[in-house]
Amino acid sequence: MKTKVVLLFPFDLGLELDLSGKGVRTITHEISSHELPALTFRGKIFTDARTESHLYRFGVGIIHITFEKDFSLQESAELSCNAEKLALGKTAIFDWCQSRVNEMIEKAQEFAIHSYDQRLKDSEVYPVFIINPSQVENADSFIRGNYKALYGIVAGEPNFDMLSDFVLQKEPLGNFGYYENELILQKRFGAVISSPESETILDLIALAYAQYWSLKSYHFVLDSEIDSAQKLLEHLPPFYKFWQIPSRYNKFSHESIDFGKDKLSIVDSLYNVSVNISRIDADWHLQTIYKSVEKVFNIEELYRTVEIKLSRIEESYTQAREFLSTNFFILLDIIFAMWLVWGIIDTCILVYIAKK
Repeated sequence: MKTKVVLLFPFDLGLELDLSGKGVRTITHEISSHELPALTFRGKIFTDARTESHLYRFGVGIIHITFEKDFSLQESAELSCNAEKLALGKTAIFDWCQSRVNEMIEKAQEFAIHSYDQRLKDSEVYPVFIINPSQVENADSFIRGNYKALYGIVAGEPNFDMLSDFVLQKEPLGNFGYYENELILQKRFGAVISSPESETILDLIALAYAQYWSLKSYHFVLDSEIDSAQKLLEHLPPFYKFWQIPSRYNKFSHESIDFGKDKLSIVDSLYNVSVNISRIDADWHLQTIYKSVEKVFNIEELYRTVEIKLSRIEESYTQAREFLSTNFFILLDIIFAMWLVWGIIDTCILVYIAKK
């Protein structure tokens, strides 16, 4: 059957972007689009391939690689499970995409409003298979007739034909389709779409996937912040090492200010992305699909975990601030007590001398 394959390659920019300029959409911006040489996969050649590169305001880029071919569902499952073996000429698709990342980051700099000290360098490919709607007259019947092959595509399971009933019942396929002839299957490692609104649904999947990758990058940044906060707490000087307090306080201040900037950017990204997707809010059909896609990527749970990490880091810096302040005032109290004692001793000495 005629199938359009879209491979999504996400990468972290290490930046937060402002895409509200003239001619730029607020959530995403396409910065390049061009044809590619033929792709190869296990001796098969795919011509008419194209690539597009998109930037998202919350600091993620996604490279789209698109091509069409007559695939059986079994062949689609094989490609889905081995997408990393695709090659562009003699270059593996992963290596080609990685070679484009630095160029994309450089182009994104003109939109940057904040940069992070750390950048997530992980990579993966997420395959989406778009089947011509004429091939799917009834989505439920289509799923029942091709259940294991479809399962292999979306779950990334190479031995899909050997799956037990236990597995299939434990994690069943759920169709997100709104109409009886609309097929939208998705799991963490792939998606299958057959719908008159396939391109719109692909955009929603890419958006949710970008959010997922953004949250992964925030976890990476915050894990580094947690390590820094823990080291800071472990090496705070006691009051009797008063000569170390100024330098440690200076380091603490820089770390705390940097974290404050990162926190503001992360919070802005977390709570203002969905507000700008008016197209989804105005369409119950798309809104339902988008919420289902978010659940696949576990977006809500990742949000909560980011919030917990932010609060814990803030608590760590608050504890460090209180510790340094307490030690400083203890030091002042000691100095004052010593001054008072010295004053008493000095007075006694003067009285003793005067009596002689």
